[in-house]
Amino acid sequence: MARYRPGLTLTILAFLSLLLLLAWLLFSILAFKTAANDLYAQKSEHARTLLKAFVSLLPDSIPTYPEGFITPDSQVARYAQKLTEESAFNRMTLLDMNGKPIFSAGRDESDIYSPFIGLPQIAEGSFIKPDGSSVIHIITVNRDGAAVGKAGLLLSLAPEKARLNRSRQMLIAYFVLDFILLLGLGSFVLSRIVIKPINRLLTATEKITGGQYSQRLNISGSAELARLAVAFNEMAGTLNSREIQAEEQMAALTSANRELEQAREEALRTEKMASIGLLAAGMAHEIGTPLAAIMGYAELVAGEYPEKADLQDYAGRISEDCLRIDRIVRGLLDFARPRAVSAESTDVRSVILSTVELLNHQGIFKNINVSLEVEDPLLPAKCDQYQLQQVIINLLLNGRDATPDGGGISVSAKLEDEFICIDVSDTGSGIPEESLKLIFDPFFTTKPPGKGTGLGLAISARIIEGFGGRIKAVSRVGEGSCFTVCIPLATGGGVV
Repeated sequence: MARYRPGLTLTILAFLSLLLLLAWLLFSILAFKTAANDLYAQKSEHARTLLKAFVSLLPDSIPTYPEGFITPDSQVARYAQKLTEESAFNRMTLLDMNGKPIFSAGRDESDIYSPFIGLPQIAEGSFIKPDGSSVIHIITVNRDGAAVGKAGLLLSLAPEKARLNRSRQMLIAYFVLDFILLLGLGSFVLSRIVIKPINRLLTATEKITGGQYSQRLNISGSAELARLAVAFNEMAGTLNSREIQAEEQMAALTSANRELEQAREEALRTEKMASIGLLAAGMAHEIGTPLAAIMGYAELVAGEYPEKADLQDYAGRISEDCLRIDRIVRGLLDFARPRAVSAESTDVRSVILSTVELLNHQGIFKNINVSLEVEDPLLPAKCDQYQLQQVIINLLLNGRDATPDGGGISVSAKLEDEFICIDVSDTGSGIPEESLKLIFDPFFTTKPPGKGTGLGLAISARIIEGFGGRIKAVSRVGEGSCFTVCIPLATGGGVV
C-alpha cells in the first residue's frame, strides 16, 4: 500500500498557515501584554492621583484610634463618598500611626483593611494584587516630618480586563478573516504560477519515461520554471539523439566487451604470476639469449628487405616487443637480486633536486605543476644515491601517470626522528582501498594492460628496505595519493 503524500499546494498552505498562526500568537502575546501593562499603569496613576487628593484634604492633626476618627461630615469624608460612585472604586482606608483604622469608605462587601492585606507594613506606592483583580496604592501621611498615618486605596481592574477581552475578541475575528483571505488568495496564486506548470512538467516527464522523446514544453511564469522548461526541452532533445547513438554504438560495445574480457583474463594471469614471481626471477636470465637472437633476426629481416613495408612494420613491432620483454626481464632480475646497498653518506636534497630537474628537461611533467619543499640544510642519509634516484623517479612517474593535465605533484623532505622522510604527493585519481594493500606486491598494477609491469613499486620497496628504511602510501579515490619514503640518517637510525 502506497504511503500517503500531501500535495504541494496543501504542503505550502499548511506551512504558511503555521507561520501565520505562530506570528499571530507572538504578536497577540506582545500586544496584550503591552496593552495590559499600559492599562494597569494608567490605573495605578489614577489611583495615585485620587489618593493624593484625599491626603491633601486631611486635617493638620491626624487623630488616633480610639480617641478620634475622621467624622462623616468632614470634607475628606465627602470626597471619599463621591469616589464610591466610580464603578472601579472598592475601598479607601486611613490608618493612624499605630495601624488602626480611623476612616474607611467603600463597598459593603470589602474589608476595611483590604488596601493593606498581603503587603508589608512599610509598603508604599502602587501594587497589583497577585490575582490581578485590583490595583492598590498606599501613601504615608506625614506631619512636621514624621509619619502620622497611612492611606490606602483599592481600585478594581474589572473594567480594564473587560476592555482587554473585547480587544482580544476583535483581534481574533480580524485574524480569522485575514487568515481565510490569505489562504484563498495563496491557493489561487500557487495553482496558477506553480502547481499547473509543475503538473505539465510531470505529465511530459511521464511521457518521456515511456519513450516519447519528442515532448516539448513552453511554460510562462517565474524565471525558475522557465529555466526548468528549457532544461527539460534540452534533456528531451539529448535523449532523442542518445537513443539514435545507442543503436550505432551496439557494435562498439560488443567489441569493448571482448576487450574487457581479455583485460580481465590478463589481470587474472598477472595475479597468478605474482605468486610465482620470485621463482621465475631465477630463470629470467635464460630469456636474454633467445631474446637477443630474436631482435637480431628482426633487424636482419628489416635490413634485407627495405622495400617491403609490411616486413618493416613486422620487424619494428618485433623489436619493440622484444625491448619490452627485456625491460620486464631486467625489472624481474632487479627485484629478485637487488644490488648490494652502498653505505654512503648521501645528500638527499641534491638527489631530489637533480632528479626533478632531469625529468623536467625530458618533458615528463608537461601540463603538470611540480612543487618542491625540501629543508635546507638537510642532514645526509645512509643510502646509495643512484638507487634512491631510481626510487624517486619511479614515484614521480607513477604520480605523473595518475595526475590529469592541470594537476599537481609536490615533493617534500624533512627530518623526522633519525630519518629523512620524503613525501611524493599527487592530485590524481587515487588508489582504491582494496588495491592499496597490494601495490607493493610484484606484478600488481592498476595501470591499463601493456602500460606497466607491476614491478616498479615492488623494486622500490626492496631498495628502501635494503637501506634500513620504510615506504608507505596513503590515498583517497578522487583526491590523490601520497608516498612516503623514510631513510635512516648517515649517523644512525633504523627501521621503526
